[in-house]
Amino acid sequence: MQKEIWIVKYCLVALLLCGLSLSIRAEVNARVDRTIVSEYENITLTVTVTGSKQDTPDFSSILDFKVISQQQRSETSMSISGGKREILRVQIYSLILEPKRIGKLIIPELNVGMHVTEEIIINVVTPSAADLQRDARFAFFETKVDKTKAYVQSQIIYSVKLYYTNVVTGDFPSPPEIPETIIEVLENEIRNEAIVNGQRFSILEKRYAIFPQKSGYLTIPQEKFRGALGRGNFFSNTQTIAVRSNPITVEIMPTPKNFSGSAWIAAESFVLNETWSEYPPKFKVNEPVSRIISMTAKGLTRSQLPMLEELNLENAKTYVDPPVVDERFTKNGIISSNSTTIGIVPTQADPILLREIRIPWWNTRTNMEEVAIIPSRTYSVETTQNGQIFPIKTLSEPTLPEIDIKPQSNSMSWGLISLIIILTGYSLFASLQWLKMDKELAHLKVKNSNYPKETNESNEKAAFHKLKHACLNHNAADTHRFLALWGRTKFKTKSLQELQNRLQEHSFKDEVDKLERALYAKEKKSTWQGNNLLKLVTRLRTLMPEKIEETNLLTRINPDATAL
Repeated sequence: MQKEIWIVKYCLVALLLCGLSLSIRAEVNARVDRTIVSEYENITLTVTVTGSKQDTPDFSSILDFKVISQQQRSETSMSISGGKREILRVQIYSLILEPKRIGKLIIPELNVGMHVTEEIIINVVTPSAADLQRDARFAFFETKVDKTKAYVQSQIIYSVKLYYTNVVTGDFPSPPEIPETIIEVLENEIRNEAIVNGQRFSILEKRYAIFPQKSGYLTIPQEKFRGALGRGNFFSNTQTIAVRSNPITVEIMPTPKNFSGSAWIAAESFVLNETWSEYPPKFKVNEPVSRIISMTAKGLTRSQLPMLEELNLENAKTYVDPPVVDERFTKNGIISSNSTTIGIVPTQADPILLREIRIPWWNTRTNMEEVAIIPSRTYSVETTQNGQIFPIKTLSEPTLPEIDIKPQSNSMSWGLISLIIILTGYSLFASLQWLKMDKELAHLKVKNSNYPKETNESNEKAAFHKLKHACLNHNAADTHRFLALWGRTKFKTKSLQELQNRLQEHSFKDEVDKLERALYAKEKKSTWQGNNLLKLVTRLRTLMPEKIEETNLLTRINPDATAL
């Protein structure tokens, strides 16, 4: 029993010695370069981790300071234990910290693996007037806004100028952080020079567009600059300087109660415009016309531009392309624009009424409501050449002349001669009638030649063959043209809309809609496939046979053709 007790004691001592060895081999230390600083000065936090096992410190618990930069480097150190030399790795972390406020700020305990650093208290004080006056000789701010009163969601131009001498180095402050605002950088930097009180200063200016999202009072916080005075070379040391600006307060007014618009638009200018693919627009059945609605605003971001109401027309189909949006940043503010292309395809030869477009907006320069208007217009719709019906003149059948034949008793030869004369006259009359029909057919052929070359063959089989070829080649334009031709020859319809009404087939309507979306889309590269439409037309062609107009024409010209 006593032997076992000695074994336990031995193990405890070994573990204690091992822990002491680990504490010697692993060490964590945190320190700062100073504990009293002004609110415009930075401090340097250095964390050293020594030991064979390396763990990364967790800096996420530092809340009273803003981490400006973080660097890391490795070194080695040597230790002697029990007469043996041991080389240990040293990891050094350097952080530049900026205090967020005045008062006693804390760098909390930092966890590094199994180790914890000690808490550090930093006393942040207001810089003395003497220090501020001294630093102002080398650098100072000039800040301003273009207005001290602004409407909610309207643009405020905020300018920041930093004046500094050639012996000052440092980074320009970041864009301001203001709750419940949208801030856009107008220009990254504008460089200039000026003479102030007989001293030359370099000027670095940045401009911002600020869009407040709530009414009340908006406070733009102080701009703070922390820099170094001096070159920092072998012959001179650098000295920290800090300058600040004064905060700016802007009154933000709510939306006026008398504003009549449904969407609040506050801008310096707002223009609404309408253009066409051809002017004046010419509307024809089944032919697309592009209407472009554009709007341009000064003092709005592109996301603030209003959306157009959907265009619904009873006698036309419409296809709307996604708006093309542009946003330009200038030193005087943001200029945004968009243009929306609307494809209009008449389905009937009835007039098209485009109703008035009204967009109320608030002019921030005149402090008055204005209305951008595109007036209402009515356009007539013509039938396309493909939709016209060319009348075919009915050819009258030749009739025999009434001949009064009286019997002659003189001689049989006179009767025979009279019969020959009558038959000869009939043959001559019939020949003249056939020549007249041939001339009319030639005239009909000339009139039909006004069709596009692809539609010269007006019989149903030829039209279906061309439609089939266009579908197999996935050619949307040819398919659209030959589908209308096939409908005319098969069902005597004047348009695709009339063909859809004739067939009463929901799946056919869906396929035509897909075809027209591909045809009238702004993007020319279409992925439209004609296989489904071809299968559907083939099935409908078999289920719904109709007599073709050319057959009737043939019957009228040659009654015996029906027997062939």
